[in-house]
Formats: sequence, C-alpha cells, structure tokens
Amino acid sequence: MHKTARQKYVLDIITEQGQASITELAEKLRVSADTIRRDLTDLENQGLAQKNHGGAIALDLSAMNRHSRNTLLPKTKQLLGQKVAQCVPAGSTLFLDAGSTVMAVATFLQGPLTVITTSLDIAQHFSDRSDIELILLGGRWDQKQRLFAGSATLSLLSRYRADIAILGACAIHPQLGLSASKEADAEVKRAMLAASNEGWIVADHMKLNQCEPYLVSGLADIHQLFLDRPWAELGDTGALHITLADAQ
Repeated sequence: MHKTARQKYVLDIITEQGQASITELAEKLRVSADTIRRDLTDLENQGLAQKNHGGAIALDLSAMNRHSRNTLLPKTKQLLGQKVAQCVPAGSTLFLDAGSTVMAVATFLQGPLTVITTSLDIAQHFSDRSDIELILLGGRWDQKQRLFAGSATLSLLSRYRADIAILGACAIHPQLGLSASKEADAEVKRAMLAASNEGWIVADHMKLNQCEPYLVSGLADIHQLFLDRPWAELGDTGALHITLADAQ
C-alpha cells in the first residue's frame, strides 16, 4: 500500500475509534512497527494527529485547520446534517455556527428561512438562494477557523434574535458541557444561544467526552442534541432531547 493511502487508512481508524496503538495499526496494515512510527510522525508534523507515551495516536482536533477537519467523517456529517434539517420548521429564523457539520446542515435546509451566520462558507452557499433571507455577521476574519469573530461580530449579533441557534461542538462533556478551543468562537456561540429561543447542538462521536478551555454552556441550556451514536456516559438527559442519525 502506498504511503498516502496507508496514512489515510490510519486516519480513518483513529477517527472511528478515537485512538489506536502502533501494534494494532501495524497488524491491520501488515507493515512493520517502524513503518507505522514514520507514518505517525508524518501525520503529527502535518498537525493531523498526536502521539502519547503509550504508543497510541489520536486526532489533534484543536490543532487542525478547518480544511483538515472537513475531511473527517464526511458520511456521518451528511447524515447528521440531513437529520437536523428535517427538524427545522419552515419560516424559522436560524443562527448557524461555522464548521463542517453545520455546513452539512446548511446543504439540506429548505426555505423559506432566515439564516444569520458568522460562516463565510455557509453565506456563500446560500448567496444565490431566493428562499433564504441571508444575514452575514462580519467582523474580524479568522482564516484558520473560517469564521468571523470578535467585538464587531458580537455587536452585530446583538441586533438579532432567532428561533433556533444551530451550533457545532468543539467538545462536549456530560458534566462540563459544551466548550470551544478558541475564546472568540466561544463568545459567539454563547451570544447565539442567549439570543435564541432554542439551542441545538450537532456533534459527531469524536467530540463526545472531550473538553476545551473555553466554556460555551452547560447541557441544561441546550434543548436538542443531534448525535451519530448513543452517548452512554451522558446518563440522565433531563429536558435535553437526543436525536440520533443512523451512521451505519
């Protein structure tokens, strides 16, 4: 197997499982442990993965740029996007967060809708749609995250209200709630939730049981959580409604 194909296979395995050992990867790919170590070093240098002392490797999501994260779990994101879009009532006003999973939601949305977003990619997607009233919240451009953020963005956002805020998740934890890797992103997410009647979170399994430095909200402030598989660690969901997209 060519190195590029082998490294893609390694990424697919750790994307699905969360992490994998060098021994496991060498056995599955039928190559030497040294070959796997070289592949892991290449992936780490590309900012796609991180090694730990136990010989395992996991995705380094917080270090990935938006383009790299967009390549992960494409089928799962499409299924999640379709499930969320099916639940949006016609005529709603939506805050749409940035990110590849929320972008998947956008591709399935049908108007009439009003969409308010900080994502240039989502805005471009809707730019020719006559059934979507589009509002782009500008401000300071974050090239790595491909979103607008900062004080100007928050000032613009404060002028609007929405029926539903549909947010992606950098990380979500059963006790620590929803968190983000960047402070400016967390601020925008919090503002969207505060200005909406309902907060919906859409997340794949890679984001579960994780925590990033900047708090967005506790799970008690979320109304619906869309996942691709059951979340055993969550326990009692209270008023939180869980919707699963079948990713099999």
